[in-house]
Amino acid sequence: MTDKPDIAARAGLVPISRRGALLAAAGAGVGLLAPAALADEMAMRAAISADFGAPRLSEGQIEIAMPEFSDSGVSVPMELHIPSPMTPEAHPRVVRVYAARNPRPRIVAFHFTPDCGEARISTRVRLDSFQDVVAVAEMSGGARFQAVRRVNVTYGACEDAVANNQFPPGWAPRIRISVPERVAPGEIFPVRTIISHPMETGLRHDATGLRIPIRIAETFACRAGARTLFSAKLEPAIAANPYFAFSLRLQETSELTFEWTDTTGAIYADSARVEVA
Repeated sequence: MTDKPDIAARAGLVPISRRGALLAAAGAGVGLLAPAALADEMAMRAAISADFGAPRLSEGQIEIAMPEFSDSGVSVPMELHIPSPMTPEAHPRVVRVYAARNPRPRIVAFHFTPDCGEARISTRVRLDSFQDVVAVAEMSGGARFQAVRRVNVTYGACEDAVANNQFPPGWAPRIRISVPERVAPGEIFPVRTIISHPMETGLRHDATGLRIPIRIAETFACRAGARTLFSAKLEPAIAANPYFAFSLRLQETSELTFEWTDTTGAIYADSARVEVA
């Protein structure tokens, strides 16, 4: 069940679950929880204001499916769905996701088009401690609204602060794509992609104490020829080995290309053909 509280009124002051309270006390100390939560809330609201021009938004029809409890914040499944006819006049232009208690408030931005057929996306994210995950949608007509999902995390994604560089000389990712071989014209069909990328956050240090530079797959795009069907702007909060499952609909046989761009400027790509008959 999606929890949709008024997080603007909370700022750490609304009662949370017993397990969430225990985690908060263990991680921060009960006396320091409210000021820390307030500071995190302000940073997230500043990011939303910078992205949308409005820090306060009304509740809207965004379905957020995430586990209520997760033992590890390293890879938490998340599915978003925005009910929409997916016409040029009425579809979600962008959906951005935020997490107030992460080191950086932004998680990811998804850009849908009518070619998606439905506004549904699944991925895995990193969460550092219990918190509200906030999704904000902007529709093609300009309407903006949000939804909230509380997730309690036992061990945050930042627990492993020391690591080795995961990009040895000659490193290259592996890509896997799943699409049906044949679909009917206008049929909505599933697309699944995964790339074996460590998504180094830039927050960890090596054994000598030196910070490991950030290196992530920054963008993802699915195209048919020159037309972009679906795309995403990734942040370090996307879990290692980024996974996306989304939908498409085609009217003609197409060669789909899938492209990830690394922070180094490297581009990793693959393709798949879908016959429409």
